[in-house]
Amino acid sequence: MKLTGYSDRWSVRPGEEITFHVHSVAPDYEAQLVRLIHGDESPRGPGFKEAEVASSLDGRHPGTPRSIRKGSYGLVPHAMPEGSFRLDLWVWPTLPGPGRQGIAVWTTDGGKPAFGLFLAADGHLEVGGEGPPILRAARPLDRREWVRVAVAVDRDAGSVTLEVEPKRWSPGLPAPLRVEAPAIVPAGDGRLLFAAGGMETIAEGPRALGVYNGKIARPRVLAPDGALLAGWDFFRLAGTAEIAGFARAHDGHTVNRPARLMTGPGWPGAATATLPLPETHDAIHFHDDDVADVGWPASHRWSVPGGLPSGVYALRLRSGDAEDHLPFFVCPRRGGKGARALAVLMPTMSYLAYANESLDVRDGVQVSPLQNMDITPERYRYVEGNGLKSLYDCHRDGSGIAYGSRRRPIIDFRPKARCRTFDAPHQFSADLHLIDWLTERGYAFDVITDDLLDAEGAAVLAPHRVVVTGSHPEYWTARMLDARDAWLDGGGRLLYLGGNGFYWVTGVAEDQPDVIEVRRYAGTRTWAGEPGEETVSVTGERGGLWRDRGRPPNDRVGVAFTGQGFDRGVPFRRTAASFAPEYAWIFAGIEGEILGAGPSLVLNHGAAGFEIDKADVRNGTPHHAVVLASTEQFTDAYWAAIECFPQVNPWMGGSDKRSGIQADILFMHGPNGGAVFSAGSITWSATLSAAGHDSDTARVTKTVIDAFLGGPLPGAPQV
Repeated sequence: MKLTGYSDRWSVRPGEEITFHVHSVAPDYEAQLVRLIHGDESPRGPGFKEAEVASSLDGRHPGTPRSIRKGSYGLVPHAMPEGSFRLDLWVWPTLPGPGRQGIAVWTTDGGKPAFGLFLAADGHLEVGGEGPPILRAARPLDRREWVRVAVAVDRDAGSVTLEVEPKRWSPGLPAPLRVEAPAIVPAGDGRLLFAAGGMETIAEGPRALGVYNGKIARPRVLAPDGALLAGWDFFRLAGTAEIAGFARAHDGHTVNRPARLMTGPGWPGAATATLPLPETHDAIHFHDDDVADVGWPASHRWSVPGGLPSGVYALRLRSGDAEDHLPFFVCPRRGGKGARALAVLMPTMSYLAYANESLDVRDGVQVSPLQNMDITPERYRYVEGNGLKSLYDCHRDGSGIAYGSRRRPIIDFRPKARCRTFDAPHQFSADLHLIDWLTERGYAFDVITDDLLDAEGAAVLAPHRVVVTGSHPEYWTARMLDARDAWLDGGGRLLYLGGNGFYWVTGVAEDQPDVIEVRRYAGTRTWAGEPGEETVSVTGERGGLWRDRGRPPNDRVGVAFTGQGFDRGVPFRRTAASFAPEYAWIFAGIEGEILGAGPSLVLNHGAAGFEIDKADVRNGTPHHAVVLASTEQFTDAYWAAIECFPQVNPWMGGSDKRSGIQADILFMHGPNGGAVFSAGSITWSATLSAAGHDSDTARVTKTVIDAFLGGPLPGAPQV
């Protein structure tokens, strides 16, 4: 890419500083602060809208091309023993090649390999340094199989020995393997690398070379008599980027967030459950395409002026024919001073989970009739080449990507972005449909974010009478759920204008709050982790679905994910209950029973589509909740959510009512005058701008917001 970048934070308040980090191939570029209103460039909608805002950021600035240092590894400041010693560890390789990969390597002063253990491109273990190997195992290792490896250095005899013992018998390695060769082992510089074969320094900082794909567990340095000289415990401090040393070993740290709390050679052992234990989850899984922080220097530092209104903003970058936007959100002042009664909760956790979603659908595989894999191909090549993929994608070795970070370029956290699966806005760009509609209808509103909700809890929601969600608030932490529930119990009024919300258990790293983690082993997903690896390392909690943790979305918003499809949306039909006096006010100005049959900027038409939610008393929907409208039938391009069926059935397509694939519009009263309105569909907000921002869905949305901003609601229970 010619021009891109990122900001150090997405949520900022007046008086706080934000930094922007820019990569520019050209020697200079133009920067301009803008307020974002509508990102979708489709001619069927209002078109792209942004408003320039004068700031000290504006003008031409010198540009510098930046590199991305991908690949995770561990670094320990521990010198190689001067006398004889034995390096002992377990390895579980996943993807040899294309070059030599370092497993445990001491480096020279210049970062080159002095001595250590490597995995050759053909899968053979090798021992040596920068030049030809001293020793080479006779057989390649099997992928995804644990082997114990020992490298013994006898300085008195001038020899090196390699021993390999598999955990499980295989024809390729039926018994312990042992090879020996004469060698004089040089001293290193005091740095021991795990999962890297060397280091070099570039403009952006140190970069690992020869990064290993696979797990490492239980590294030890022993004396010739077996006495422990140093060891590193990969189980302790697994929620951080740190490595714990013991027995006179120095502590170390990891770079680019490799996967922690991974099953090791002791799994399953005597374990009776999947709860991580020191003897079963003491491995780290490294990848040569991990990226947590690209570490670019700040190109701009900017303090938000006190008078800048809350809203969605971006630093717009331009150079020749290249353009990019680096979005961020200006939120109300801490403590609620000057806060507006209405707020939009931007689902930044979900933006981060989907960041750079690639879903590598190759030629000949059509998952959607609207699929377009030719959208911004140069940007997706940049993502592929630099290890920047999303939590929906897989690493090069086939394992799922569990960690996502803000400190990197994110090509679809952009106002004009379109999802390749169905060639329409998704996540951030889709949520600008709502921002545009609220702006056009003259609403005064604040913007708040998942980031702040997780960090500060219910205090973020407290100043606001009414909160409206984005279209796809899918990724929630426990702190966010607790804050939402406390606010609702206090009388908050929520419009859930999305689908598949409050779904995945999400963790935020305490030591690196820019990093989130998700473990997938159940639910509708694009990958599944290894058995026993469902614990979120940064929080220590069980991952997967909130539903499976006893906190289904139905419990507080009445509806939950039931199915998904990518071909077209459908309308709702009102229920008999919607015509009762207690609820008919919601449909003021709406004629007939059909709602949401008009055009949509996502899936072309229909207010119900893409991912949809329905009510289900058996799964937690309160008995006092009222379904106001439901869909009648989808196409067979829609399939039921996996968790909704205990087994595969022939009627799981959208055309069969037995599939349960249905979207519901729901209303329910809450404690202390509170209430919830749920639209049950991701595409709801994509229909608001039709008919001059006065579609039938827009009228319902306006009626509910206005009522929620007012006094007691019709039909509210008398206390």
